[in-house]
Amino acid sequence: MSKRKELMNKAIQLFSEKGFHQTSVQEIAQAAGISKGAFYKHFDTKEQVFIEILKTHYENMIKHSNAMNDIKGISKKEVFTKKLSNELEQWIANREFFTVLFKDFPPNKNEQVSTIMKKLKSSMIDLHKETLIDTYGNKIEPYMMDIVIMLEGILKEYVVTIILKKKNVDVTKLARLITSSMDGIVQSLPQVEPVFTDKLYDVNPDHLQERLNNCCAKIEEKVVNSSTLEMDKEKLLNSIKLMKEEMAKDEPKSFLIDALLNYLRQETFLKEDVQLLERLYLAFPHE
Repeated sequence: MSKRKELMNKAIQLFSEKGFHQTSVQEIAQAAGISKGAFYKHFDTKEQVFIEILKTHYENMIKHSNAMNDIKGISKKEVFTKKLSNELEQWIANREFFTVLFKDFPPNKNEQVSTIMKKLKSSMIDLHKETLIDTYGNKIEPYMMDIVIMLEGILKEYVVTIILKKKNVDVTKLARLITSSMDGIVQSLPQVEPVFTDKLYDVNPDHLQERLNNCCAKIEEKVVNSSTLEMDKEKLLNSIKLMKEEMAKDEPKSFLIDALLNYLRQETFLKEDVQLLERLYLAFPHE
């Protein structure tokens, strides 16, 4: 284990036992078996340690969730349930740390933590939006913000109850209950008008770019491993390359990107991935 990682682990223990504000840099360094001066070779402040831990936890949630996109032999609804279960398990596994977050960092009381929390929340919202579309299809897009708010609200209340009230739950059972609740909400949509039709949260460009790159890489991999003729493979791969280059421009030509997306979409085995790629591209804040 690296000394940086060890410092983070010791910091979590001390923050959990004493609280963030009552824990000193000296105590963290001593617990890791190094001097206070050596601590500053790895982190500038204990706030930086806390933020690094926070980012690591959220990145792990997103990483584990994305890994479930490639599970074979189960329905998209089951993938949704597994993603919810994973997210809840991550919160519970790091209960001590998140208890410190909720108790020692109320909203807007620490600018550094508030700023990173907004970015991480935006990344999770992007992830939930993509998961909801994958699960329920494009029919929910007019209601997207309302549905995301409902899902975020349900998850938040359960997480806060589990962590702060120290409740033990059957995570799989809870994930199924939340999935069933979302099913009921989606089924009732045709009977009501959407309330929030505008974007309420800032898009996280870095997260979107990462998702877009991963999506392009997945499409390329599918083409390479497909039974398509080599000549057709080359055309498809060249189209993907051209599209990535165009999307990366400050002023991309929309007509060219649309044409390339339509060309790729004609391949049945690429259709769903191309639809996701299009949604990710359209989510970018273009000038």
